[in-house]
Amino acid sequence: MGMIVTSWSGGYLLGAPIAGYLLDAYGGQEAGFQAYRPAMFYAGSLALGAAGFVELVRFRANRNIFARI
Repeated sequence: MGMIVTSWSGGYLLGAPIAGYLLDAYGGQEAGFQAYRPAMFYAGSLALGAAGFVELVRFRANRNIFARI
């Protein structure tokens, strides 16, 4: 459990600064909702990529998709 929580630290330490940089690069808070979209797309694509990686590792462990690992 400790290793899992430790692996989250990269996202906690880098997520907010990257999102803030993207927000500033696209006009800041004054630009409205459109300025937040790149940060949302970045976070969503990382989450989707992580889910795909988990599915890939699970599939490589056992090709039966209904098997318990």
